[in-house]
Amino acid sequence: MANSSLTLSSIDFDTLKTNFKEFLKTQSVFKDFDYEGSNINTLLDVMSYNSYLNSFYLNMAASEMFLDSAQQYDSIVSHAKELNYIPRSATSSSANVTLTMETSGITGAMSVPKGTRFSGTNSNGVFVYTTNEAQSITSGNTTYALSDLTIKEGDYLSDTYVVDGDIERQQFLINTVDVDTSSITVHLIENNGASNTEYTKKETLFGLGSDSEVFFVQASQNNLYEIVFGDGTFGKKPTNGSTVLINYRVSTGADADGINIFTLLDDLGPTNSGVVSSYQLTVNQNSGGGSAQEDAESIRFAAPRYFATQQRAVTNDDYSSLVLAEFSDTIDDVNVYGGQELETKLYGRVAIALNPIYGEIVPDYIKTDVKKYLEDYIALPNRVVLTDPEYIYCSLKVAAEYDIKVTDKSHADIASLISSKISAFTKSNLEKFGKDLRMSKLVCDIDAADSSVTSNFTINRAIKRIAPLLNVNTTFDIQIGNAFDYDQTRFITSELHSSSHSSDFDLISSHATVLSSFFTYTSKAGGSYQLAFIEDDDGVLGVYYNSGSDVIKIDDIGTVDYTTGRITINDLNVSSYTDYISLYCRILGGDIRASQNKILVIDPADVSITVTETRI
Repeated sequence: MANSSLTLSSIDFDTLKTNFKEFLKTQSVFKDFDYEGSNINTLLDVMSYNSYLNSFYLNMAASEMFLDSAQQYDSIVSHAKELNYIPRSATSSSANVTLTMETSGITGAMSVPKGTRFSGTNSNGVFVYTTNEAQSITSGNTTYALSDLTIKEGDYLSDTYVVDGDIERQQFLINTVDVDTSSITVHLIENNGASNTEYTKKETLFGLGSDSEVFFVQASQNNLYEIVFGDGTFGKKPTNGSTVLINYRVSTGADADGINIFTLLDDLGPTNSGVVSSYQLTVNQNSGGGSAQEDAESIRFAAPRYFATQQRAVTNDDYSSLVLAEFSDTIDDVNVYGGQELETKLYGRVAIALNPIYGEIVPDYIKTDVKKYLEDYIALPNRVVLTDPEYIYCSLKVAAEYDIKVTDKSHADIASLISSKISAFTKSNLEKFGKDLRMSKLVCDIDAADSSVTSNFTINRAIKRIAPLLNVNTTFDIQIGNAFDYDQTRFITSELHSSSHSSDFDLISSHATVLSSFFTYTSKAGGSYQLAFIEDDDGVLGVYYNSGSDVIKIDDIGTVDYTTGRITINDLNVSSYTDYISLYCRILGGDIRASQNKILVIDPADVSITVTETRI
């Protein structure tokens, strides 16, 4: 009796063809066929190809139905639209400059129009920058100075549409892929040009009426964006025959970052009915913050988290999701905590630490944008306090042993593998807010650097780098955020490092709780001391130096709170040091916690690795 079942356990071509062949062999009509040499072999190929292509299509179609599995960018954008998430557009690089002009014939206020053009050059080429809003400068003489001028990369373009009331859903597409959506302005021109109204950009329907002159930006197909107006209930509906004028700036993204010299391209004299005889441009903030349009994986991650905020900022996760969704081009990480945790307690406020993608501190103009953006999502004004990240560096002194019987690798090879393991550990476990250094995990990772590594003894210190002004009394208030390990039984003179040490890694092995690298110190009495250093003595910080075999205290310059990890340095006068002064701190228990705005980093320069061979 013929078998009427067909096994389909796989959808690849070869498996499909084999299954078809085995099925036909069970049928009496095809029992004696030579499947390899007959025409039916060609028919089997066609059937298998067709089945394979259909299966592939159905599988892809099913995948595109869900945000998690969708592969096509347009599908991902469509799913994000259902979550009210607008994928981030390309973002113009921004710079901040001071513009000073010498003029003649200009009286009163001087205007710097929106769209005033500048140029800047980096290794990627020449880029045009423009002002994103009009500025007015007042002066009592012929010199006009604008000290805080933000310029953004890209020229302005425009698209024009006529509203057709017969089209159910008319698209007002922005016909450029690299538009910076933050620059979009929309004007509605009605009554044959007699009425020209600038509409306001909105993201929600909250508070809108039938006459609200607003527009919305949403993603469209082919990496484009489109303008959407109200329906007459929530937001005003454009009248038939009116003209929609869309202005926007086109960006090249991050290619324009890093410019520190600019040239004014436009002559502002005729605009102001006078003459600009000369000008000077001083760069306050190098260009930065440019980025490409948000990619698929970023949308896939951000959209559900943005939706979870439900258009409000209440919980810590709400604040984090909103900031990361809107500023993912410039901000890499966010930590949100209560204002009562700040050094100067601010009850009822929200502290937000911002870690930038580029550099160490988020520029002020981006902070201003963050605050302005969050105002729409919080009930109370002036609730947000933005803080910069504070970097705590972690020094390591690694002593590892390896079995020479199980490897032919050299000391240098093993040390290199350990170094790579530490670098990987740093990238995976540190360098973000809330990422603590767990020594047990690090020690295990070092042991796993190679099968020949039998053990390692690793000690660590938290490092705070300070860079005091030269020849000026400087004060520091340093919050390490971890309790210190303090041995009251030690005698300070027996634990101080000597001037003969060749590297700062000798400091890691010291029993001192706080110990600095060397610098040249000017004492309170006016003396100059080379190879001076800071060390603690029962809660008191002093400056010391080595005189032969003797250790001599010069001045008391601060205090240490061993319980809270707070270091206070008063009136430190330094005449020279290399790059920075490192304060090495012994942490209670060894693990280093990253609280509030702290970010832990292991700099390869702060890692010492010693490898010893053994034979087991």
